[in-house]
Amino acid sequence: MTVLVPRFGVATVDEPADPHLDGIVELLRQSIPAECAGLTPYHSATFAAFLGAAVAPPGDLRTVVLRYVRDSSGIPAVADWRVIGGRLFLNGIAVAAGQRGRGWGGLLLDDGYDLARQLGCADLALDVSLGNPRARRLYERRGFTDESYAQWTEVRLDPVAPEPAVRLLDWPSFAAHHAAYGFGDLRIGWATGTASVRVVGTSLRLTAEAPGPGLAAALAQVLPITRCCRIGTTAEAGTAGGFARFARMSRPVELRS
Repeated sequence: MTVLVPRFGVATVDEPADPHLDGIVELLRQSIPAECAGLTPYHSATFAAFLGAAVAPPGDLRTVVLRYVRDSSGIPAVADWRVIGGRLFLNGIAVAAGQRGRGWGGLLLDDGYDLARQLGCADLALDVSLGNPRARRLYERRGFTDESYAQWTEVRLDPVAPEPAVRLLDWPSFAAHHAAYGFGDLRIGWATGTASVRVVGTSLRLTAEAPGPGLAAALAQVLPITRCCRIGTTAEAGTAGGFARFARMSRPVELRS
């Protein structure tokens, strides 16, 4: 079993019923740009239950690692790490208002580097809003560099758009996950391909390869879709358009020999 050795003042959520989970989720919600509200799992009313289930397995079997700063004031900062293949991905990091500028973010990033070495991950990665230059400067100081860029664009819900002949490839598992946690990834197939779409509450997030507005109309037969957006890649950070833009940043991890 992997034993996660914490830095001073940093703890790991290890219990499904950890009393800090609700506060952690509320803090993580504050890290999402306002224009993306309602489009990420953090906005689900039952996301704390998902995190509780995610930390239930033994440490060496988990793909979700929650690290938070312990302080007399409560929880001033938290990092939500995900093990994805050989990469440790920072799914979200947040510092409470009034606690910023005290070095908590840097502490959690340094802790994540140590964590990656313990887990044998070759690099760290994260997504950061291009509208948050302060965060980008922090990541650059920690050795992160840009890999790619993504743009979030609204997709008009058009009930008269042609509906693609889609099939719901994993509906039972998606429906169970969505009912339990308020979000889920649904695999769809059509005549020329397949794609995964994310449903958060009544919002739909399409990947670049998924069909257009007609897909939302098709899914509205089984899901109450009220908003739809598409996430696509862009060649440069300065590309205009969309309501939100992000950079994928990464840094290598020097593994112990």
